[in-house]
Amino acid sequence: MHPWRGRVAVLVLAACAWLAWVVIAPNSLTQLDERSSDFVWRLTASAQPERRVILVDIDDSSLTRIGAWPWSREAIAELTSQLDQQGVGLKLFDIVFPDSRAGGEALTRALRARDAEAPSLLAQVFALRNESQLQSGVLAGALPGAGCQAPAVAAQGFIGNAGGLHSRAGHITPVLDADGAVRRLPGFVCFGDRTYPSLVLAGLSALGAPLAAGQLPPEASLLAVPGAGLWQPAWQLALPGLGSRVPMDAKGHIRVPYRISREAMAAVSAADVMEGRVPAGMLKGAVVVIGASAFGLADIVPTALGSAVSGSEVHAQLFAAALDDAVPYTPQGAVWLQLAFAAFAVLALLKLAGNRGLRQYRAVVLLPVLAVVLAAMAFVLQAILLVNSALFVGWAAPALAVGLAGLGLALAEHARSLAEKSLVYRNLSSYVSSPVAEQIALTEPTGNIEANRDDVTVLVADLQNFSRYCEARSPEDAARVLHRFFITAETVIGEHGGVVREMVGDNLLAVFNGPLACTDHPAKALAASRELWLRCTEELPNTTGTGLEPLSVCIGIESGMALVGSFGPARRRVHAVLGIPVTVAVGLRDMTADLAYPVLIGQEAAERCLHAVQPAQGPDIAVKTLGSFLLPGLQRSCKVFTLRTLLQPGGAAEQSNLLYLHQLQKNSAA
Repeated sequence: MHPWRGRVAVLVLAACAWLAWVVIAPNSLTQLDERSSDFVWRLTASAQPERRVILVDIDDSSLTRIGAWPWSREAIAELTSQLDQQGVGLKLFDIVFPDSRAGGEALTRALRARDAEAPSLLAQVFALRNESQLQSGVLAGALPGAGCQAPAVAAQGFIGNAGGLHSRAGHITPVLDADGAVRRLPGFVCFGDRTYPSLVLAGLSALGAPLAAGQLPPEASLLAVPGAGLWQPAWQLALPGLGSRVPMDAKGHIRVPYRISREAMAAVSAADVMEGRVPAGMLKGAVVVIGASAFGLADIVPTALGSAVSGSEVHAQLFAAALDDAVPYTPQGAVWLQLAFAAFAVLALLKLAGNRGLRQYRAVVLLPVLAVVLAAMAFVLQAILLVNSALFVGWAAPALAVGLAGLGLALAEHARSLAEKSLVYRNLSSYVSSPVAEQIALTEPTGNIEANRDDVTVLVADLQNFSRYCEARSPEDAARVLHRFFITAETVIGEHGGVVREMVGDNLLAVFNGPLACTDHPAKALAASRELWLRCTEELPNTTGTGLEPLSVCIGIESGMALVGSFGPARRRVHAVLGIPVTVAVGLRDMTADLAYPVLIGQEAAERCLHAVQPAQGPDIAVKTLGSFLLPGLQRSCKVFTLRTLLQPGGAAEQSNLLYLHQLQKNSAA
């Protein structure tokens, strides 16, 4: 009756379910966002060869040709010198040298040889999840000044490089997601009241501001500032020398984009570099990331592009994206964008649910389908923003909200449809019998005859003298009398197993054994007729003294084969009973006034009661013959019967009648 109230209530329940999901299992939505972004990276990764950032790979071939790992400091120094000879612009070592070894001086000289033109940066690792408090080696590359610079991540331990090996370094500590994949790196790490940048940030700073005599170290330019505006990241680091910026989230994490396919990443074997087999000019001016992909060197991590990827590829991907100013980030207004999309999607669902021209069963199907389409649209929009604008907004939370809203509205429309169908069925069954109403509700309309031949007993009843009563009384009084008669008749006939099929004017037609099964239907029809007469005798208004003939019930009953079903065109059907029993019952009802008996019984119904059912029903259902008569509409005369007595022996009506006769006798004696 109030569909919009139900829809609003369903949306409130959907919002509560969404909130419970977010509170109980927030990681499920986060992981869906992350894994779907992995899919987007794999789908859109560029095949354009990347030559600005090149991997120098300590692969299995290098171990075979140079020797087992760890290599000597002289070998690393030789690799560094060969890179300088190739004219590289920046060297990022994804390798930590924590212990002092022979040849350290040679490595130090090689690292510092072209420090102004082609800086070298070493790696260092921090413990960020309380997994260790080990402190090994010496930390380097701290930002100027004491104290932790926001938004640095606190560390509990570290593995640095050997003391005095080199003054430039950056951490390579990843952020591991629940599935173990590397998708973010901390921009800054704080340990011992000092702040240390990541290897990529330190390299970008060194590349954008080469160290000259009398200048501050390039790390001095690494100053993160809070983002301003809903479209800005929580923190961002400007690199004026490169014309780019590096955004960070509120925790200080940098999201790693996997924009370049692994096949497009240029990589050379470290052994080829050391042996001078690198194509001329390939490394000139390039940023090289020296790392290990050899089996067993424990530098393999899962990423969006593969389950076993060298850690140096993570830093190479991030560095290349930073050069293009394409590091993705979550804008501060991401929540508002999600809410706006969810609101738009819910309004679209409500628009569909409230479409009056749409049938409800279609709405039940289309609402979940539209919810799925809108959820897919959220994913597509997220993918477009991620690839084209480097915005990671998140789509799982609004998609879940839309899905729950669509499912809830579909269930609400289905429930409302069932309620309306139930209401229609109840209203329909108040005009026709329940079996007929069920048949109408569950059967497609047809223009064919749909009827069955059944052995039935037909009972036809009429209010005698009702027309004159209506002429003398108000329509309201007449309606009350007729209303009471129909209620009583339907109740009595239903209690005896019959079904009222028609109520027209002051007439009704009831059928026993069609469509509801009814054993001994002739005897039950006779019993129903007697009770109906007794009940109506008590309930009909007394017209004595008003000049009107008394109201009474006249009933005709007959048994036999009849056609029970629906007839007429598909757009306007009628449910009826056709056959000789109907004709006889109607004729008997019309003869009640002439024969002065309120209940007349046809020959077939009477003989069945006499021969088969009478012993089971008892002597109070006995019938007697009134002779043979030619009924209207028939060509042959038939015997007519009536009940031997209308009063049930020992019943209340008989006791009342005896009391009345006794009172009359007493009054006469007086």
